[in-house]
Formats: sequence, C-alpha cells, structure tokens
Amino acid sequence: MHILYLLDTKLYGYHVEYIYMRTQKKIKDLVCPFCSLHCDDIKVSMNGNRFKVDNKNLICAKKIEKSNIKNSSQILPIINNKTSTLSEALKAIKKNLLDHREILLLNHGVDLSGLRSMLSFATRYNCIIDHINSKSLFQNLNLMQRSGYMATSLTEIKNRADVIIVFGNKIFEKSPRLLDKVLQSKNSLCTDARKKEIILVGNFNTSAVQHIKKNSKVTNIKLDLDKIPHLMRLLSSNETLENLEVLSKTDLNKIQKIISKSKYLVATWTNSDFSTAKNPEIIINSISKYIVSYNATKRGACAPVAGSLGDITSSQALAWMTGFASRIKFIGTTFQHDRISYDSNILIENNNVDVIVHISTLNPNKIKLNKNIYNIVIGHPNSVFDHKPDIFIPVGIPGIDYDGIMFRTDNVVSVALKNIRDIKLPTTENIINQLS
Repeated sequence: MHILYLLDTKLYGYHVEYIYMRTQKKIKDLVCPFCSLHCDDIKVSMNGNRFKVDNKNLICAKKIEKSNIKNSSQILPIINNKTSTLSEALKAIKKNLLDHREILLLNHGVDLSGLRSMLSFATRYNCIIDHINSKSLFQNLNLMQRSGYMATSLTEIKNRADVIIVFGNKIFEKSPRLLDKVLQSKNSLCTDARKKEIILVGNFNTSAVQHIKKNSKVTNIKLDLDKIPHLMRLLSSNETLENLEVLSKTDLNKIQKIISKSKYLVATWTNSDFSTAKNPEIIINSISKYIVSYNATKRGACAPVAGSLGDITSSQALAWMTGFASRIKFIGTTFQHDRISYDSNILIENNNVDVIVHISTLNPNKIKLNKNIYNIVIGHPNSVFDHKPDIFIPVGIPGIDYDGIMFRTDNVVSVALKNIRDIKLPTTENIINQLS
C-alpha cells in the first residue's frame, strides 16, 4: 500500500484519506466526458487512483489523462489564497451571496445533476445563468428559430453519408475523434470509409489533410471563411465565372461533380471556428440554406458539432426546465430571458454583477477572472487561473470521480458516465445543494 495524500479528517467534515492501493484493473468502456462526441470505447488501466489510456494511438489520450491527480492539484478549498476547510469555505460563500447586488452563475462545463442543482441555486439567490459558450450556442439556435434547418445524427453520418463537407479550420482539434468515430468509421453499416468523399472548406492544416487521405478521398479547398456564403450560392445556382473570386473554376467543377454523385450529403462545422469571421451567422445560414435546397431532389443534412464544455447538456437541461437554452435571470418563482441583457460577456465587461460563481468540472485550462468582481470557483482540482479566485472549492470530475449523465452533440443521445476512481472529492451537486 502506498499513501499519496493524507488529509486532515476535519477539513471536509468527514474522514478523507487519499490512499492509493496498488490494485491494478483495466476498464474497457469508459465514456469520455471531455468533448461533445462522448466516445464510449475508451480503455484505461487503473493503478490505484491513477489511470492511463490504453487505446493505441488515441489522439485525445493526453486530454483525458490531464485529469489525473498530481502534486500541483488543489484538493482542498481555498479562501483568499489560503487553504481552508469545506465548512469555512461554504460559510464564506453564503455570507458573500447574502450581501450581493447581482449574482452571475457561469457554467464552464458540468453534468446534468450539476445543472439541475444550479437551477435550484439560481432560484434561491435570484441569479443570472449563462454558459461560457452561449455565443456559439445561440448562433445555431437563431438559425433554427428563424428558418429551421435539416439536421442529422452521428449514427446517420457514420452509416449513410458518402459525401461530407467540413467547414472551418480547427474542428478536428476540438473534436479529435470525429474522423475515426464518425466521418471515417471502419465499421459503418452502409458505406466504405475508403469510398467516402470528404471536402474540406476553409484553412485546414496539412497534417489533418494527410491524415484524412489515409482512409478516404479528400478535396481540400482553401478558402477565406467569409467567402463560404459565396461558395454556397455558386453550388446552388448558375452564377458566372466572373463571380468566383478566390475559387478556381477547376475546384468548383470538382466539388459539383462529387456532390452530384452523392446519395447522402452532410455538411458539418463547429461554430467556434467562425468566431473570427465578420458575420458567423451569415455563414451558418448559407450552409443551411444550401442543404435545404439540395433536398429538393436529393438527400442531405446539417451536423453542427458542439463545444466540449457540456454545451448541449446545459442547453438541453435549461430548455426542458425553463424553455430557454441560456441567459436567464431568476426572480423569485419566475424568470426572464434576454439574449443581450443576460449575456455573461457583457455583464462582466461592464461590471454589472458583483459576484460570479464559476462552475467548471470538465476542463482544467485557464479560467479568466475579472479582478473587479468577487469570484467563487467550484471546479476541477487541476484548474488554472489568470489570477487567484476569492474562494475555490475543488470538486470531482463527472465520468471520472462520480456517475453522471451528459448529452451528445447531435441532441439525440444521453450517455451514462461511470466513475473510475474514488478520491472522495464532493460532487458539484453536493456543494451547490449545501449552498441552496
């Protein structure tokens, strides 16, 4: 037996020991909570409470292993940069919440149970709730509400799509297994990955293009993202060559020929790739309009890929319970929705809130904090900040430290997360319920 951490038994109000038994075991079906694909075939080896990904050449192995506890991990609460007990941290938070003017509850990624507890908390303290990626979320929602769009599921893409147009530049970095699990799956029911045609539109790096070439036919069209609406018009109409601008006639003819032979066309993108474009909504709308017109004679669908911070889980839960996906202000037993007034970026930039409760259980990457606002973080034990929060309470990671439920990017599947280690950190739901 090797003891890695032994904590004061009074810190959490119950006995807490981090004892790593040298018991080794293998897990073959870990459901990954760290991106919106939620792959369910992750193999890990457990050595005590440390884990190592066993899948050969798994591109996202390091991302998963970042959740191992290490010497720099913060496993105890902190108040004003000093280690504290949980009871002291909770007491300090309650005091500050009671003295507040306006509270922002900012979701950086949490599972369904954590989301539900956030709603109870918001009702108790009249909070505003927003998700850190809500800007991208509302771009798709705007399209769906104003004109609708024809969507498909990951299963349909895997089994039926023979031509896939991928727009953007970093979608494969943000969803690393999109290719081998969906777009180029080797166990597709109806299509052979080697016969699939993948058209890249944007500015994809050379390594991504070469990787796709190993298993499918690929056409790489380098194009300024702001030119995508123009390309969509060209593909759906008979505009003259003079209007092609940056696209050659050869490339246009090649794309048209590939698409004309398709039996199931899919257009996919991730909204964050368009964040630097002049008008992301025009880009997304142009893709959707093209797919709608394409369905007049053939079959095609859109497949936007969501962010990796529980974006879909958040929007699903809030939409079920309030009718709105984000940017909601709770007032007593009622609530209001306003996409501008309750936009967290605007609220923080203008100092329109005096307390922010950050909930971040999925990603340890740096969280930006406004020094002029009181910051409470309930989060990942490996969290990094641009400056220290006023109060920090470490919690477990869903799918690693406790069971949970999250929703896949296509909105049609909920996945069950199972814990693989037991380091006695509290759940998000447990902490928030104690504050509600």
